[in-house]
Amino acid sequence: MANNLTARTCETLKCPSNKNMVNHYDGGGLYFRVTPNKKSWLFQFTLNGKRNLMSIGSYDVYSLVDARKQRDILKELVSNGLDPRVEKLKQKFQKQTAGLVTFSQAYNDTYNHYTTRKGDAWSNGHQKRCRSIYKNYLADTLGKLPLTEITDEMILQVLKGVYKDAPVTSQKAKHLISRIFRYATEEMIYKGINPVDSLKGNSLIEPPKAKHHESIMVDELGEFLYKTSQYNNQITKSFLYIITVTGLRIGSLINARWGWYDKKRAVLNIPPEYMKNRLPFICPLPTQAIKELEIMANMGTEMNQLIFPISSDVPRIAVQKITNSKATAHGLRTTFNLATEAMGCNMLHIGSQMSHSYAMPKMKSTYSNGYIYLKERTELVQRYADWCDEQLEIYKVANGTV
Repeated sequence: MANNLTARTCETLKCPSNKNMVNHYDGGGLYFRVTPNKKSWLFQFTLNGKRNLMSIGSYDVYSLVDARKQRDILKELVSNGLDPRVEKLKQKFQKQTAGLVTFSQAYNDTYNHYTTRKGDAWSNGHQKRCRSIYKNYLADTLGKLPLTEITDEMILQVLKGVYKDAPVTSQKAKHLISRIFRYATEEMIYKGINPVDSLKGNSLIEPPKAKHHESIMVDELGEFLYKTSQYNNQITKSFLYIITVTGLRIGSLINARWGWYDKKRAVLNIPPEYMKNRLPFICPLPTQAIKELEIMANMGTEMNQLIFPISSDVPRIAVQKITNSKATAHGLRTTFNLATEAMGCNMLHIGSQMSHSYAMPKMKSTYSNGYIYLKERTELVQRYADWCDEQLEIYKVANGTV
């Protein structure tokens, strides 16, 4: 039986940007599926003349060695004329009734459920955080324990360890553990009390005070725009400009596809999974931003799915390099907010362009949310972009760089 994959290969394999998923064959019916935000194992088998494909589980739970062991078990079932999917369900039920469902199994079920459900799946960023938290903090400490044996004292000790390394992450770990127990309860594979509930308000793992992203002062915007225009990477330069004049979140724009761009209407149609509030959003583009997209098209990024093929940390690094400070690309949203408010723009129009909840009333259809104040927001971003041009010219004249 050929074993084509290695542990190193599994760790480093990535999904190409122009594909939704890629299957890599290991041998004996075992496939390793890689998507942009998930890695998992599949088993292909033939029973009664019909070819079938079933899931073994997430790569976070099953290593290459574990997956091969599972494959061998499933192959033996097939050789005995049994459907491994049915047998897997039987085994799961037997473990459930015996109270032997482990934390790792419950995590795998929870993760698969919330990453595949339609319309309300976890975002790519949230999936990545959950995988990282489980791998780094939960797999070795809680993974092999049955849910029925995990106590609030155990969870507290785990969270204290996480808190020592990363206080903010400890809160996310607590929420993930709670979610796993809640899902296990809903699936009726766990009938006890959620042990995380008793840790609410525990001062030993109290969440740290939120730190706001440092922003660029409004009166420094002209200088920032000039230095950005001199930056040595055109893709980053165009990205920062569009972020500046639209007030979009970094995560929404960095994932932008050419398919979102409606050139005729001069908007980006952003799907809900790429918005923090999980609502579809129509972002109007000023004429200056459209010119930046034309530059991207001329550079050939249309050959890629992404408009801006850069990693997520590039904007932050670029802004800090340009400003020689701790300012962040996300902080440009604060600059957008303060500047447009000082210009006398309507607060609801500003808030809706920034997708703030106070400015996004509930609609009968969630798809109506993207159209809220669209006409007013179109005028807002154009007015702000024109004002930014004025600030740039003022800086250039004052510093003799015209």
